[in-house]
Amino acid sequence: MTATPGIRIHLGDKRTRKQSSVHEQLHGLSDTFELLTAFDEVLLKPGSTISYTLKEEGLFFLLPVVGKSEVIYENKCIIDVGNLYFTNTKAGTQIQITNPYQTEWTNFMWWELTGSRGEGMVLEEFDLKASTNNLVRVFKGSVGESRVAIRLGMFDGRSTGELSLPNASHFIFVLEGAFEVQNRLLQMRDGLSLPACLHLEFEALSNNAILLIVSQF
Repeated sequence: MTATPGIRIHLGDKRTRKQSSVHEQLHGLSDTFELLTAFDEVLLKPGSTISYTLKEEGLFFLLPVVGKSEVIYENKCIIDVGNLYFTNTKAGTQIQITNPYQTEWTNFMWWELTGSRGEGMVLEEFDLKASTNNLVRVFKGSVGESRVAIRLGMFDGRSTGELSLPNASHFIFVLEGAFEVQNRLLQMRDGLSLPACLHLEFEALSNNAILLIVSQF
């Protein structure tokens, strides 16, 4: 297969790692991609808190994978699996995240989109199992002059899907299972940067496979 300029696979087992006594952080994005400046997976020890310094003005997102997270930035809220948290941010400020459990580790994804005048609407609660074999749009909004949409979907093995957006760039991440996306094999925790894509096609290669798509257009 001939490589297409600008397309890049970010292998899950090649992610750089940052560790402390209370957390492990894996960087899923090798380089800045369009407005996406960070895309990390975090595991947090029971009862522990970490602080994250926001790189630039824009939008910050947090998606729980296992367990609840307490998030403090201007106000405090509890985010659970089936919720997506987002907030407008200022460069150099800190967001604080706490694991509220006393015996269980939590696991979540966070990412940043850089740009001024960020705004949007989030789906307050979603159930991927109830919408199996469909992409669910969990966020729509804008950052600067660009529109942004975030979609999640759980798929049975050999199920297919597609997404058409005008002149869109997508960052695609496999949360569970395996997919073939634009004829490229992606395993669990692999990512794919896909610029200037008019029509996106994918196929799940395992049952209960979960795909996350961050689209800018």
